[in-house]
Formats: sequence, structure tokens, C-alpha cells
Amino acid sequence: MKRFLLAIIIFPAVFCGSLRAQNVQSTQALQQQVQVDTVNFQRPPLADSTLVGTTIFQLLEQEAGNGKVELVQPQEMEQAYGKYLKANSEKKRNGYRVRLFFDNKQSARVESEELEKEFQLQFPQIPTYRSYTNPFFKVVVGDYRTKSDAIKALNTILPFYPKAIVVKESIYFPEI
Repeated sequence: MKRFLLAIIIFPAVFCGSLRAQNVQSTQALQQQVQVDTVNFQRPPLADSTLVGTTIFQLLEQEAGNGKVELVQPQEMEQAYGKYLKANSEKKRNGYRVRLFFDNKQSARVESEELEKEFQLQFPQIPTYRSYTNPFFKVVVGDYRTKSDAIKALNTILPFYPKAIVVKESIYFPEI
């Protein structure tokens, strides 16, 4: 009888201890997941801005330290690469833009043109797109891959354009 009582007293303590350990491990795993998947997570830049306009062929031909890399290839290879870049620069993908204007009044065309010019003067680095889809004129700006990038841009634009919102649209690939 004493052994039975001892087993009843010890077993729940051991069993609950292992459950607590499993619970702590799963909680830690969940916290690690949440910490990685936050809005504050910053990605490294997509491309090195110092290399804009430089091809891989130019980089390979540059001197590296004490040696030099010599690239021997047919001229058609560089031409094919140029055609590839030109063809892909016109492709679109899903992304986000900031909408500044969306209206169908009689004066909407003139208002959208004025707004586009005004925005280009204030933010020349952000591309603007004005379009007409019957019966609406709209002005959207930027090409953002993620919603968080679009929201960052929206926060800089909002003081000047308080009606601006983030919208999902087809965007152009960023320039390399």
C-alpha cells in the first residue's frame, strides 16, 4: 500500500515536470518564430546601388588584387544578355503603390495632371503613374514589392497628401 501511495505522489510530479518542459520548449519556439516574423524585420538591400549600370561582364574584366580576370566569350553572349535585360525591364509583377488621386468629376483630368506634376516636383525619385479607366482618373506612385515598403513611403507622403492610401497593383521590376 505504501508503494502504491508513493507511486501516486511521485508520478504526477514527474509527469507534470515533463509536460512543463515541453510547454516551455514550445513557447520558446513560438517566441523565436514571432521575433523573426515581425514588421520590424529589415531585409538587406536588393542590389548594390554602386553597381547600377554595370554588367557582370564589366565586373569580370576589372582587375582583382594582383591578378586579372580575362573573359573570353563570343560577342553574341553579351548581346543576348542585353536583350534579356531589355525584355525583362518591361515585365510587371504583383506589388504595391500609393494612390494619391481617384476621381470621376468633370475636372478630374485636369486635377490629376496638376497633382502628378506637383508630386514629381516634390518627390522626383519616386515614379508616378497617371491612368484613366472609364470613368475614373487616378494617380499612383512608386513600385514597391512589399506592403511594408509601401507603408514606409506612405508615411513620408501623408503630410503632403492626407488622402493617400496603399493599393495592390501590378508594378514594374526595379531597375538594376
